[in-house]
Amino acid sequence: MINSNQVLADFQFVGNRVSNFKIETRDIKTNEFKVKVTYDFDYEIKEIKELEDRYVGYLEFITLIKAKVKNAIFFKIDLTMEGAFIGNIQKLKKEDFANMLELNGLTTLSQLSRAYILSVTALSGITPPVKLPMINIFKLRQQKKEKEVNDNYN
Repeated sequence: MINSNQVLADFQFVGNRVSNFKIETRDIKTNEFKVKVTYDFDYEIKEIKELEDRYVGYLEFITLIKAKVKNAIFFKIDLTMEGAFIGNIQKLKKEDFANMLELNGLTTLSQLSRAYILSVTALSGITPPVKLPMINIFKLRQQKKEKEVNDNYN
C-alpha cells in the first residue's frame, strides 16, 4: 500500500453547495411525446485568494436545461453549483492554480451537478430522469474566453 501523503495532489476540492436551484414543470395536453432537451452551461470564477500557506478559489458551474414538446415548455431547470478549492502555495504558481480551478474544478462541479440533477428529476417525477451529457471542459473554456473577447470588443 502507498501512503496517501505521498500521492496527494497539490490541488484539492474542499466542498460544494447548491447556491441556486429552480425547477419548473408543466402539464402538457398532447399526444406528442417527442421531447427536445437543450443544455446551456457557463461558469464563473468568483474569487481566488492567496493566503500565507495556500490558495483558495471559489467557482460556480451554471446549468440551464429546457425541455420542449413542440413549442411548449415541458420543464426548465436552473442550477448553480458552487465549489471551494485549495492549492499548495509552495508548489503552484497563482496562474497554475487558476488554470486548475477552471479545468479540475469545472470537471468536479459538472459531475456533482450531473448527480444532483439526476436525483432531483427522478424525485420530481420526470421520466426518464435528466442525465446531463458529459461536456468538453476545454471547449467550454475556449468558447467562454472567445465570448468575453467579443463582448469587450463590441
